[in-house]
Amino acid sequence: MSVNAFAIDDGHEITLIDTGSSNAWHPTMGFLPQALGEAQIAVDRIRTVAFTHTHLDHIHGLILPDGRDGFPQLSRLLVPRPELDMFRAEARLQRFHRRARPLDPGQRLSANIEAIATPGHEIGHTCFRVTGDGETLLVWGDLVHVPSLQFNRPEVAWEFDADQEQARASRLQILALAADNAYCVAGAHLDSPGVGRVARTETAFRFEPL
Repeated sequence: MSVNAFAIDDGHEITLIDTGSSNAWHPTMGFLPQALGEAQIAVDRIRTVAFTHTHLDHIHGLILPDGRDGFPQLSRLLVPRPELDMFRAEARLQRFHRRARPLDPGQRLSANIEAIATPGHEIGHTCFRVTGDGETLLVWGDLVHVPSLQFNRPEVAWEFDADQEQARASRLQILALAADNAYCVAGAHLDSPGVGRVARTETAFRFEPL
């Protein structure tokens, strides 16, 4: 399973959506710093970090394996409001507890980035609609975990969904939104590079990677 984070560059600074797991989970994860280096993205340009939700493979990249801050110029840390207490229960991230600010549906992170409520996988699960140059991108977090299955059968739930019925409804809503408007999508667990488009089939959807 891929675990992706997404950097949005507006020409002035970079907003990072999710941070990966650093060394908080499996040893094959936590390579965000190397990925940023490959993309020639200087971490000092990342001033805003926003989370789709607070599962460990999305938030622990705030701290590098050696204990240093992953983003030394961080000035804004946004956590979905219903999950603030969950974030603040993570002992490893204690230094960031007071810095976290609530993120609400409809809130704009910038002129080009808007939060959209997509609860189900977690109580505050959030997508981000990014617009620019006549294109729209949906950074959708964990709406799809198993792309080989859940596009063709979007009713199939994931065992780690907090509320499977709600997660199913959110997935169907966003898949339809993306397909009907020809939006690009970016998913935390879509196969690398994790970006593509969604198209309708006769009975469901299919993913077309970029």
